Amino acid sequence: MKVALAQIGSGTDLAANLALITAAATAARDGGAEVVLFPEYAMYEKPVVDSTFAEVAEPLHGPFGSAVSALAARLGVAVVAGLVETNPVDPTRPFNTLGAWGASGEVLGRHRKALLYDVGAFSESTYISAGEVSDLSVVRIGGTGFGLQTCYELRFPEISRRQARAGATVLAVLSSWVPGPRKIAQWSTLASARAIENICHVAAVTQSAPVSIGHSLAVAPDGVLLATLGNAPGLVTATIDHDATHRLRQADPGALAVDM
Repeated sequence: MKVALAQIGSGTDLAANLALITAAATAARDGGAEVVLFPEYAMYEKPVVDSTFAEVAEPLHGPFGSAVSALAARLGVAVVAGLVETNPVDPTRPFNTLGAWGASGEVLGRHRKALLYDVGAFSESTYISAGEVSDLSVVRIGGTGFGLQTCYELRFPEISRRQARAGATVLAVLSSWVPGPRKIAQWSTLASARAIENICHVAAVTQSAPVSIGHSLAVAPDGVLLATLGNAPGLVTATIDHDATHRLRQADPGALAVDM
């Protein structure tokens, strides 16, 4: 399976963001990708989360989701992308959601970010509602289990372990990793660790600079770096070798045996 990491630079113009998604998904399809991953907040992004996120929020089947669904069906590729999802219980604090659409345009599932980024002066939970941490958020794409994670959640190994034990062989980490000292090193180290300790592929895509750090990457179950980008917008495709995952898990059956 070929998975494309579409590192775009989303802004506050929803139509412009959708145009970026369309162009990148088309290029990914033309390059042979079967799945295209876009960053967290691909629909709408700013350097700091604020009240405007609630103003643009939509249901999963709203205009943005419907457009991505139609795009996936037209291109015949699966698409996973971050959007701002309406929260009917608290309209002032929407969900930070990852939506997954199949190659026929059907909704395969979603993940509402459960562990919000409240670090230093950054307070995501002031404006965003948390999803349920108990949700496994494993979706099937072309017979492959993808564990969906959002940004900060990569720092918590328990999430990846639960998803791997639930059948995920690819961890899809969609992010807008906040820039700062040593953040690129932390991002790449955590992605590699999650791949090695769970014997799975990690496909980690983030927004480009300056809102994020860029440096999207794909890591094999043995820690080998399969693909990477710099900090500018870009597109790269990695091949997911299911046979390698199976062989490594067969050789180390105790790796996923410990309950977390």
